[in-house]
This record gives sequence, structure tokens and C-alpha cells, in this order.
Amino acid sequence: MSKLLPKPRGTQDILPTKAIIYQQIQQITQNILNRAGYQPVILPTYEYQELFTISVGEATDIIQKEMFAFSDRKGRQLVLRPEGTASVVRLVYQNKLVNPGYPLRLYYWGNMFRYERPQDGRYREFWQLGVELINANGIMADGELLWLIKQIIITFDLKENTVLHWNYLGGSETREKYKSILKEYLLDKELCLDCQRRYQLNPLRILDCKVCKLEKLPSYQKVLEKTELAYLKKITKKLDELKINHYYNKWLVRGLDYYTGIVFELSLNDDKQVILGGGRYDKLFQQLGEKEFPATGFALGVDRLVNYLSLSEKWKTDFKPDVLFLILEESVCSLVASWQEELSKNCQVVSNLEVKKVKNLLKNINYYSPRLAIIIGKKELKEKKVLVKDCQKKKEFIVDQEKLVSWIHNYLIIKQFK
Repeated sequence: MSKLLPKPRGTQDILPTKAIIYQQIQQITQNILNRAGYQPVILPTYEYQELFTISVGEATDIIQKEMFAFSDRKGRQLVLRPEGTASVVRLVYQNKLVNPGYPLRLYYWGNMFRYERPQDGRYREFWQLGVELINANGIMADGELLWLIKQIIITFDLKENTVLHWNYLGGSETREKYKSILKEYLLDKELCLDCQRRYQLNPLRILDCKVCKLEKLPSYQKVLEKTELAYLKKITKKLDELKINHYYNKWLVRGLDYYTGIVFELSLNDDKQVILGGGRYDKLFQQLGEKEFPATGFALGVDRLVNYLSLSEKWKTDFKPDVLFLILEESVCSLVASWQEELSKNCQVVSNLEVKKVKNLLKNINYYSPRLAIIIGKKELKEKKVLVKDCQKKKEFIVDQEKLVSWIHNYLIIKQFK
């Protein structure tokens, strides 16, 4: 039996071909958000457990079953972060980031931890991009978040294979009114053990249950006030204007207790996996502190997006350097290093790290599949020339050493940095 321990269940080894897609998603989404005026923050990997107990809700599966909790040496209860919004609220409070009268636009990228049952696209350690718009209310604020979601849909070519499920929960009073109606309706219904617990703590969680699958539930829309119904129509109009494929789902409540107003999930049509979710959480700041700031946001499930994109030829990546140096003589290493320094500013450049005979070095070409292979040894050094092989077009060139860098840039049509 091998002594090598396997990776823990629910984690993943992200190999280069997928790791590159993770990097590309991070870079692309950062560009979208930076251009929209959002600023990055970096959150702690662990927080005090109470932060999530208060914000996420005691009845949620996250609190009841899914937190990675531990005590520090002084007995304080800590958890690996299961989500990012509560941490952002704490960060904003603690660092006094809200400027009255002005919106605060933030985003974060990081790994989250939940002790869930691992399955396709769901891990116990998973990656999220989170976007939060704080101290902003109304259809213009909600519309900005929906516009950002549209940019993500367009950029990653998701329009034909996704639908945005959404609901409007109204204010906290409306939410409590519906809870009472729902509890009365559920009195004589047969509930699973989890839902019996949810019935006491927060009956809205029962709407998420995959076991009970209750039918003919009371309509949430019927408890909305006139102003709330009018706002629901504004959301519908905004989604139509943005031309986002959407579906009004009157049972959608999301898995966290802090949501009020609009809630939404972006699902893949093929397998119904949710790759993005969020909504408005106007009361969360008051729950965790003293002041109330309206806020809305969403999180992108990066792992699921990567799994989806990796099926497309467009996103499949193999490392193939622009330039491969094949060094036949140790005395040329310094010269090659100077070329690498110049070329690596805007090219992918590698070299063999062990001097071998030409026959053995040529195997490197098959291994790396570079665009250009440059062979240099004692003979080339003496003649002040190098042999350049175009491995795609099967052509060879003899190039002066002093012109090599500019020749490569011109040949590959790459602009040099001044």
C-alpha cells in the first residue's frame, strides 16, 4: 500500500489546464468590475463563528451542518469562511468604509469552505467571486447588479445556455407575514426531520427542501404590498431591457436568511446547476451592527463555471511556449539568459536546463511544441548566428545574434516594450 496520503474528500487538485481557466476568469471578471468602479478587498480565511450564526441564520444548512468550526488556543470559536457577504459587512463596519450619501462598490475573490456532500461541481473547498453594492437602494442599484451579471453572461458566452431565476421577497414585514401564512399551511403536512426543525426556526427554508417537494404552496406574490408589486414590475422591465433570459420563480428564497427584496440564481439549462446567486440584504448591516445600510450583491461559483467552460474547445489550453532555446554548450548560457530577459517581457520563453547532444535536445521540441525553437552551441557562438526553426510551418532560418530579439518580435508580430 502506498504511503502517500490522498487529498481530503471534497477538495480538488487543480491541474495546469484548469488552473489557467481559473486565472482567466479572475482576470476577465476583475476587468469588468474595475471598469464599473468596483474595488477589490481581500477577506480573512477564518472569522468568529458568531458572525455567520447571526447573519446567515440558525435554520440554514450552513449553520446546522456545513461549517468547518474549530477553537483557538484561548477557546474562541472560529470557522473557515462559508461565504463572503457577512465578512464584507464586518469589514465595512470595522474599517468605516461607508461614506454617507455615496455608494460603496466592492468585490472579492477567494476560497470558501462548507462541509457539504461532494458531487459534480460541488466541493467542500470552493472558489467564489463576490460582488457587493453597499449604501445604494432602488431599481438603479438593483439594475446595476443585473447589468454586471449580463456582462458576465455575454463575456463567457452563456446567454444561450442559462436562465436567471428570480423572486421578489419585499421588505422584512412582508417576509414575516408570509412566514405566518406558510406555517399555518404546513401544520397538517408531513415534513422530513430537517423541515420539522426548519418549521420552528425559519419555515421559508422548507421551500428549498429537496425531500418534501411540497405542492400548491401559498403564493408569495399575494402578500406583497402595492408598492412592492410595483417594484416587482420594475424588475421585470429592467430584465427585459437588459435582454437577460429570466424566469419569475415565486418559490425562490435562496439558502441564506439575510435576503430581502430581489433574490436570483443563474442556472445552466443543461444540468440545472446554479453558477451565480445573490440578492438584496438591506437588514444585514443592522443585524451585525447599529446602522442600517441598503445593500445588494451576488457570488459567482467559479468551480462550476470552470467545469462548464472546460468542455468548450475555445477554453481548452495546453502550454505551448512561443520560444524554446536549445542550448548545446554551457558557455552560451549567459547570452541566452539576456535574450530570455528581453523576450519574456511579452513572450512565453523556456529553455532546456541541462546541456545535451542535439539528438536528445530535439526531443524537447516534441515535448513543448513551441512556435519557434532556437538552437545555439559553440559553432553558432563563434559564427555569431543562431538556427531558428519554425515548428509549425516547418521552416528554418539563420539569424544574426545581435538582431535575434527584434527578428523574433517581427516574425511573431509582437510589439516590443519601449
